[in-house]
Amino acid sequence: MRPTLSEQILGARRVLVELAAPEVSDSYLQEQITFAAAALEHAAARWPEVLPELVTDIRALEEVLGVEPAELEEAVPGVVHLAAAEEYHRGLRARLTDEIMSGSKPPPAVRAYLADSTERLR
Repeated sequence: MRPTLSEQILGARRVLVELAAPEVSDSYLQEQITFAAAALEHAAARWPEVLPELVTDIRALEEVLGVEPAELEEAVPGVVHLAAAEEYHRGLRARLTDEIMSGSKPPPAVRAYLADSTERLR
């Protein structure tokens, strides 16, 4: 499919930088356009990694929560629909949150998952 999503995002960035920014004289708005353009550039670069990383995190959460991986296939046939994968991921995260907030000490697997998640954010 052309243009790809990355190309569309970069096209929107180009409109901001090349068409909108030169017309804006307010320094605050210029700063916001620069920020938005950088965010779009970052999104375009990261887009191809979104679904694989989401599936990796889903698999890690399933393991920590003792959920059968087959549930992902039922929730997200073929694991190709990003919105369905995100919804399934939100449900797993909610279950993890409930377990953490239960008041008991989180099991080692949960602590390891949280440590790994924190490390990936760095």
